[in-house]
Amino acid sequence: MNLKSCSKGVVLSILVVCLMFGTSIIPVFAESSESSSKDDTANSGSYSGTEFQATYRLKKKNRAKVNFWIKNTGDVSVRITINGDQKKTLAPGKSGHISAPVGFLNSKYKFKAVPTPNGGKISIDYRIAQRD
Repeated sequence: MNLKSCSKGVVLSILVVCLMFGTSIIPVFAESSESSSKDDTANSGSYSGTEFQATYRLKKKNRAKVNFWIKNTGDVSVRITINGDQKKTLAPGKSGHISAPVGFLNSKYKFKAVPTPNGGKISIDYRIAQRD
């Protein structure tokens, strides 16, 4: 065995280790857009655009239910959902909320607010909170 073939093996081994490390760290960054709530409030704020969407990882041990509240500050009706269920439509100027139980198995919850019935731009104040 000569020195040239030995150094190729070392370089190849280092390359394999770097690739394995690089692919194992990608999921850490891929999930950074999701949030985890340890207190009552997961998120609140205002939004204007074509569709509001947020995803959170929730745990039942933190609270038994999650609420999605909005105030429709725009001029189009807004339909809100949690994981595609618990639908409610709010007319311009109205506010309201929907709730869903936080389960042991389903830890990801997707909150959506969309214009209805014919599309458009929405404008809302929102609050997503985990409660008992």
